[in-house]
Amino acid sequence: MTGEDAGTASDAADATEFGIEEEFVLLDPETLRPAPVGPEVLARLRAAGFETATSEFLASQIEFASPILHDGEGATAELVRFRREAAGIARELGVVAASTGTPFDSEDDPEVFPEDRYARVHADIGAMIADHQVCGLHVHLGIAARADRVRVLNGLRPWIPMLTALAANAPFHRGVDSGFASWRTIVLRRWTTNGVPAPFADEADYDRRLAELVGVGVTRDRALIAWMLRLSHHLPTAELRFADAQLDVADSVAIALLCRELVRGILQGADATSESDATSESSPPFSGELIDAALWAAAHDGHEASVPDPVRGALVPVRDAVASALASAPDDVRERVADLLARGSGAERQRAALAGGGRAALRALFE
Repeated sequence: MTGEDAGTASDAADATEFGIEEEFVLLDPETLRPAPVGPEVLARLRAAGFETATSEFLASQIEFASPILHDGEGATAELVRFRREAAGIARELGVVAASTGTPFDSEDDPEVFPEDRYARVHADIGAMIADHQVCGLHVHLGIAARADRVRVLNGLRPWIPMLTALAANAPFHRGVDSGFASWRTIVLRRWTTNGVPAPFADEADYDRRLAELVGVGVTRDRALIAWMLRLSHHLPTAELRFADAQLDVADSVAIALLCRELVRGILQGADATSESDATSESSPPFSGELIDAALWAAAHDGHEASVPDPVRGALVPVRDAVASALASAPDDVRERVADLLARGSGAERQRAALAGGGRAALRALFE
């Protein structure tokens, strides 16, 4: 992403503007293993005018950063436009552009995208690369004041398990069911930094803690801070990195709009007095240990998980936590998230496809 890409902030602290980053893995259509044709796909995408298409860690991956978005309709149009072009280019090259948290199958030593930065990361993580074949969905929320961005990070912490469960779309590993709805979430726990950070006292505390981490392990720079929520290092946004890449555009948009509603509630929380306010800063706290354990459970159970609900102050089913999060949301957002819940998680849909029609049916989900 550049300063003109996803998530540039508006003047008002209401997170009106947002952006979406989607990562894709290019798969052999028969084996559903990653195919290292990313450089060619990326070159063709840029020639077609998609300047915010970028490389990713592996040569089998590409990424798209949306322009600044304002509503669900605009987000849908942008993501559909990119996916159609990417799918067409992939077909021409004999591969499938799949939006999934993990590929169905993989090999031990995948080819890294031919850039110096990725080569350094490969050297740093060693054998971790065998499993680190993952794709995510990142949501940027534009917030003008940096102090408000830090406040948003703190307010979002207890909601991350619910969001992770809702976005679970990574059930397979090495050609078998991993037993997890989001195996990607488990793989990322190996990173030098991972999960949900402890609360930040203020902007200075955020900066101090990042400065302490840079240079430790694989964290050569701020861009390699792998927390599930952080401040963008080059945009005036809060960046949410919990989600697996999503099967459908509708899933990606629903998750992004839900994130925006949560952030809006946090920014307005100082004036909130109603017990039904889903994001009031007076909501009961959850320990970091409980949030971390709930993240593991969310990755395992997906939509069937029990997750923290800051409104009720207890662990509740995902659907109940979603209802709390959407207590004050517009009807459009409620309907989009309700549709996602009705469809089931991407992990559920992938498992059902494989069980019902084998790899051909699973491939059809990605095409």
